[in-house]
Amino acid sequence: MSVTVREVPNPSDAELDLYAKILAEAFHYSYFGGGLGNDKDLQEPFLRAHLTAAIAKGEGEIHVGELPDVGVVGVAVWFGPGHKFLDSNAQRDAGWNEIMEKLSPECRGWWDTFLSQYDDLVERSHGPGVKLGGYHLQVIGTVPEHQKKGVGRALIQYVEKKAHAIKVPTLLETVGATNVAIYKSLHFEVAGSGLLKAPPPYPGNMEMFVFVKHTEKDTY
Repeated sequence: MSVTVREVPNPSDAELDLYAKILAEAFHYSYFGGGLGNDKDLQEPFLRAHLTAAIAKGEGEIHVGELPDVGVVGVAVWFGPGHKFLDSNAQRDAGWNEIMEKLSPECRGWWDTFLSQYDDLVERSHGPGVKLGGYHLQVIGTVPEHQKKGVGRALIQYVEKKAHAIKVPTLLETVGATNVAIYKSLHFEVAGSGLLKAPPPYPGNMEMFVFVKHTEKDTY
């Protein structure tokens, strides 16, 4: 089945609501669930904050994948060279801060710790400035009934072409053996991995994997 991918630079509120719902459904309303106090009612607003951060000042990009006679079934949020998620007040004020205000002090503290550990891991894995120099995937998802139809692959390949055109790498992170296998099958390379504090109420740590595809090269 043919997948059409397009960028949506100025989505309407209705489109943002739809895209947030698609992402929430893709993750079965459990995306960083512990970090949100396992409150499923926060899933769509939380993912909407990712979308609005991307378009707050044009610092990121929203891409959608469409199937014929169905419409939008997949969504990806990317940040191109020069920016990353939450690196400006405009992004944080576009929804993130509002979500954080609704969380318990324990959850807010976890996010502060996690984001710091996450930034350190990515910097160690790629080297200084590499993430900011490339195209970085923040979140991607396809509604469950249309998964395994090539939508996610098409969303990834769309950006790989953009990255290759301007000679920069394509970067992402993930957790879980299934996701690691998926990105390896798409020819991403593991640049590093490390243990990050698991969200409450879970004890211990979770392992995050840092990936890169060298789309900056003439052939990749």
